[in-house]
Amino acid sequence: MSEDTKAEPIPALAEHWARKGAAEVEKMDATINLARHLMASEEVEHYAEGENPYVLVPYPWEVSEPKSDAPRRIFLGTVSELATGTGHTVHFSAGIARDEDEFRRQLAAHIGHTLANGAKVRPGLEEIPFSRTFISPQLRQTLQKFDEGKRAPARFHYLCQWYENRS
Repeated sequence: MSEDTKAEPIPALAEHWARKGAAEVEKMDATINLARHLMASEEVEHYAEGENPYVLVPYPWEVSEPKSDAPRRIFLGTVSELATGTGHTVHFSAGIARDEDEFRRQLAAHIGHTLANGAKVRPGLEEIPFSRTFISPQLRQTLQKFDEGKRAPARFHYLCQWYENRS
């Protein structure tokens, strides 16, 4: 901070720490003192302009562009999540997309980018885990027609979940 600028407190943060109690205020004070020590010792480098370590770097599929001349196909995707105490959830999806990346972006809108990144994804109607559970024979026929480009809608996304908790 330069001599001509004076640090102004941020009232909302001050109230937040005050509401957490004296022990948390002391912890924050100790943290600020450590930060001052690190700056004085030049043990750390300042962040570059615009750098923010708390913003996640996007997965490659989140920023890729689909080829406009690629045919639209049916893609299937599945991912399973297990969490102690909260059970087991299987997410299954089918959708029309030009490539796997576009399908993952559609999937991420429903289940988040971390699960979408971990999903098993395949073009077409080949068997993938849980596909027999989630795709009825009638739906499989419809998806087959869509995959062949017969009367396919402009946009289609099918998502289902299976959840169980045995605790």
